[in-house]
Amino acid sequence: MRFTFPRISRVQLHAFSLYSLEPNAALQIKPGVTCMAGANGIGKSTFLSTINYALTGVVPHPKRHFLSAMAYQKEAADFTKDFFDGRIIESDRDSAAVSVEFSIADKDYVIKRGLFEASALQKCHISHQGKVLFDSEMHEAAHADAHYREAMCRDIGLSSFEQFVMVQHFLLTFDESRHLVFWDKEVSAALLYLCFGGDPKEAAMADTLNREMEKAGSRGRNFQYQANNLAKRIEILEQSLAPQGGTEPEVERARAHYEALHDAAKEALVNSEEVDARLSDAELKVMQASASVAGLRAAYGEIFERFVNGTANARQHPLVQLALADCKCPVCSASDSQVAPRIEAKLLSEHCPLCDAALTRTSGVDAGVQAELEDVDKKLAVGRRQLEEAVAILDRHKRAATAAKQKVASTYESIATFEELNRQAIDGFKVLAATQDGAVAENLKAIQAARRDQLAERDHEYLQRDKYRDELRGLQRELAKRYSFVEQEFVPRFKQLAETFLGIDLNISLVIGQATGLHLELEMRGNSRRQQHQLSESQRFFVDIALRMALAQHISAPSGEATLFVDTPEGSLDIAYEDRAGKMFADFVRSGHDLIMTANINSSKLLRTLASTCHAERMEIVQMTGWTELSDVQENASGLFREAYADIQSALNSTTAAS
Repeated sequence: MRFTFPRISRVQLHAFSLYSLEPNAALQIKPGVTCMAGANGIGKSTFLSTINYALTGVVPHPKRHFLSAMAYQKEAADFTKDFFDGRIIESDRDSAAVSVEFSIADKDYVIKRGLFEASALQKCHISHQGKVLFDSEMHEAAHADAHYREAMCRDIGLSSFEQFVMVQHFLLTFDESRHLVFWDKEVSAALLYLCFGGDPKEAAMADTLNREMEKAGSRGRNFQYQANNLAKRIEILEQSLAPQGGTEPEVERARAHYEALHDAAKEALVNSEEVDARLSDAELKVMQASASVAGLRAAYGEIFERFVNGTANARQHPLVQLALADCKCPVCSASDSQVAPRIEAKLLSEHCPLCDAALTRTSGVDAGVQAELEDVDKKLAVGRRQLEEAVAILDRHKRAATAAKQKVASTYESIATFEELNRQAIDGFKVLAATQDGAVAENLKAIQAARRDQLAERDHEYLQRDKYRDELRGLQRELAKRYSFVEQEFVPRFKQLAETFLGIDLNISLVIGQATGLHLELEMRGNSRRQQHQLSESQRFFVDIALRMALAQHISAPSGEATLFVDTPEGSLDIAYEDRAGKMFADFVRSGHDLIMTANINSSKLLRTLASTCHAERMEIVQMTGWTELSDVQENASGLFREAYADIQSALNSTTAAS
């Protein structure tokens, strides 16, 4: 799937009190880089958040806690209610608004949203090549917002507006919260379904299944907690009903043996669950290995097609190679020791093993294609061995799981046998009061019944959780297969961007984990970087930005490249990496994407490198120091600001002249 994202052309503020000198600031967004440059605390980050608010109706939540696209939008909506308080003075509340003009392919949008009425658009105008498709002046404000959401989903190619909010806030926005997609496995999994899944409806289904699985698991844990509390009350009541004066020695021995049997059963159950978890991991590894072999086979077939255009080398055909390797005919499934010799005889006699036609030799063998074919063939052999190893491990875990389940069954059978043979002793220390009359005994029976109900509800919820998990695994398998076919396009794109910044080679791979589902894992110098602390602050920030850029490039349609919003973390960089970060940003813009970014006005090499690379035709500096009053410290240093602006402008203009 490729999505057509909005390309912003104009932003207009209305009565935005925070910018006291420019409360009605209007900004033309031209293709390339738009840099909101200014002093600390001037409102650069707020400007990015306001554009996001205009597009999505919510301000990005600073904590970025993600359970599902729907749950996040609700959480962000609650945060948005108070976001503009303090930024807008009381007298401007009714008139404060933001307007944005943008296009999605050949559709033109003009929207205006009040800062304190998120769910209703003051204006929504949609046209196509001059023809008006929708004008909110003819409709109520609430209807305009609903129509806007539907039109956005349809024109972008997403299945819900919540998906757009997720992509815009989590993927296309790197703001001052510094949320890192690479190490947030929950949101990473949701984004991967959209970026590589092939169908946004599947992404929505995965989101729903994950949400319902978490809900069912949470309800199951709640029922277990309530059952445990009831068990404690039962124990207290049983003790109050126990015979006075102690118990007989044989009853004590029976109690100890009975408890030992229950401990053994508990241990067997825990072991069985652990074995099941390892079995699930083994199943996922087989799926990954199978997907890899399938991808290599497809690559082999494609290269072989090119190979046979230059020579009729029947021995290298995938079906012949498979038959020779497995001693099994891939057409009729005949399998015996003579399959390979018969094929070899046909080949030696220069006849086709399938139709017996005479083979024609040609001399124009493309050595390069043959080398490719041999390389893929070697990889395919390695992949098959890895698949065989994964299958062998899976078989071992299956046997272990069967043995563990038998162990659980046998321990519970031992308990049942003991209960049958020692009913009198058990009654002596556990259910003596069950046959007695009185309020305490009746209360005990009621609590025991309630506990059984709680456990039954727990089992029901866990069954539901497992059902959702099985459905989700099916989607995970499909995603893993699809990723194997596109990683040769996506991974080099990410590596190029990240290496531009880091200066070292790195890699990413798709990982399927038992607890977290799907996520991307970073490798640097051959070592995994699973935790944030394994990289420096600047490495974390800009590698994550590189990932966002690569994903944005991967999922954008040619007619609607995504715009990235970056609140630049230049404070984490030294001068060498400022230059590299500027080059990475420039590479992204040269690929046809837009970048709306913020930057402090200082001697940053990042802005000068970006300016000298993009030049004035593809970069504009917006001087926000003129939008609001500066502090005394900043006012006293206004000359320094002017010098920094002049340096950047000089880099823009000199490059223009040189070009």
